[in-house]
Amino acid sequence: MKIHLGCGKHILDGYTNCDAVKHPQAPRQPDILCDVKSVPLPDQCADEVLAVHILEHFYRWEVEAVLAEWHRLLKPNGPLVLELPDIKKAARLLLEDAPDKFSMWPLYGDPNWKDPLMCHRWGWTHDTLKPVLLACGFTGIIERDPQWHGRKVKRDMRLEARRNG
Repeated sequence: MKIHLGCGKHILDGYTNCDAVKHPQAPRQPDILCDVKSVPLPDQCADEVLAVHILEHFYRWEVEAVLAEWHRLLKPNGPLVLELPDIKKAARLLLEDAPDKFSMWPLYGDPNWKDPLMCHRWGWTHDTLKPVLLACGFTGIIERDPQWHGRKVKRDMRLEARRNG
């Protein structure tokens, strides 16, 4: 089983899609409605956990517990794939260009949602996230090219980490 956490309206084929809320206007709904801090699935059930643009929605003090939950879901050596704004890249964009969604949204979230769940609560870089992942039992952390918003968006990062043994 592959799990897509915080799927929103982006239901992926081949994944068990989980989100906190239904999206009535979307053509497909999440398979599981849940808080991704407590996913109602058994230990070590997932071959992969995909979490795209969700980790930044947690306060810094919540992140270890969140990552521990996602670690619990993974089979040994299973990948956790994270894609999220790189706060350093977003800051660079903000300083170099006029403020727009590519520089402001990574800092605060998309204001069009008008929903506190969609606010960003912490910013990350590869260098700040890697030690947290290691402390939470992940290894083999590598950075990949972001895929979610395409290559035109230069503010995001994608990390893959493996559940240790």
